[in-house]
Amino acid sequence: MRCVRTGAGLLAMSLLGCRAPLDPVVLRFQGVDIRRSAFLKELEPLAKNGTDTSDPAMRASAFGRFVEERVVAIAAARSGVSDAGESRAAAERWLASALSQERVSEGEARAYYEAHPEVARVEESVTIREILLGTMQDARDVVRILNSDRNSFELLARTRSRSPQARGGGLLGSFHRGELPPEIEQAAFSLSPGQVSGIVTTSFGYHVLRLEAKTAPATRSFAESRPDIESRLTEAKTRLRMKQLIDGLVSQAQVNYEAVTAR
Repeated sequence: MRCVRTGAGLLAMSLLGCRAPLDPVVLRFQGVDIRRSAFLKELEPLAKNGTDTSDPAMRASAFGRFVEERVVAIAAARSGVSDAGESRAAAERWLASALSQERVSEGEARAYYEAHPEVARVEESVTIREILLGTMQDARDVVRILNSDRNSFELLARTRSRSPQARGGGLLGSFHRGELPPEIEQAAFSLSPGQVSGIVTTSFGYHVLRLEAKTAPATRSFAESRPDIESRLTEAKTRLRMKQLIDGLVSQAQVNYEAVTAR
C-alpha cells in the first residue's frame, strides 16, 4: 500500500507507518500525543443527543474545536499553570493570562462613535412596579384602595401580589420598548412618574402598575459614550488576539485530520 502525505503541518502517514493502527495519533503537540479514541469520547454526548456524529463535515468541525482546546490545555500545562488533564476552565484562565491587556486609543474610540451612531442613542425607558392579581375582583379591590391611598402601593404589592417581585414591593425594573408584553408596555409608557394605571389584563392575570421613572430618548456625547465604546473595542480586540494565539499554537502542532473523518 502506498503512503500518502496530506500536506504541510499535518501528521503524515510516516508517523503511523503505512499501516493504520486501530487508535492512531490525531494530534501531536509539544511532545504530547492525543489519540483518536480521545476525540471519539468527546463525540459521545453529541451522539446521545441525536447528532449524526458519522457525518464527515460535523466531525471536521468538532475536531477543529477539539484540537484548539487540547493545544491550549497542553500549552497551559507546559507553562506550569495547570495540568494537561485539568478542566477547560483552567486552560481558559491560562489563555486569558497569556493575552496582553488591550488598549483603545481616543482616536479609535472617536472613529467608532462616528461610525456607529446607535452607541450614543439612549432609548426611552420606564421603571415600573406591579401588583399581579388572580381575579378581576381582586384587582378592582386593589384599585379601589389605591384611589384613596396611592402610598399603599408597595404594601399592597407585598401582601396581595402574586408576582415573584412582591417581596420587593412589586419593583419589576427598567424596560425599553419591545421588552414588555404589549398590554403592559402600552399602559406603562402612557403613564407619568408616580401615576397608577387601571387594570391591565394579560395571560398572566390582572396587573396594576405604577410608573416609578421615565427616561426620555436622548443622544449621548462622545465623552458619555466612551466607556461603552472602549468596552466593546477591548472585547473585540481580545477576541482577535485570542484567535491569533490559538491559531499560532495549532500551526505548531501536527494534526491528522483524515483519521477522524472515517467512522
